[in-house]
Amino acid sequence: MTKVKVKLFGPFRDLFGGRELEFELPAEVRLRDLLRRLCDTSEREKQVFAGQEVLQPHVIIMKNGIPVPRPGGLETPLQAGDIIAIFPFLGGG
Repeated sequence: MTKVKVKLFGPFRDLFGGRELEFELPAEVRLRDLLRRLCDTSEREKQVFAGQEVLQPHVIIMKNGIPVPRPGGLETPLQAGDIIAIFPFLGGG
């Protein structure tokens, strides 16, 4: 099993019910698998995914402090101890 920590920021804290969640996932898991498990309601799925395998443009995901690339980032493999951060795109000046 692979234990992964998910940190949530901004409105994602309310959407997912907390600041930090932990998941135990099967070995050889990908980011896509984690996000599908996290998005266990239609509302959560709608806020994170724009399509079946496409993230909403306002969703930023980092793995261990490094931005996950687009496209193709959903295929990023996860390992035990990884920290995934999910937050909305923030603009400002």
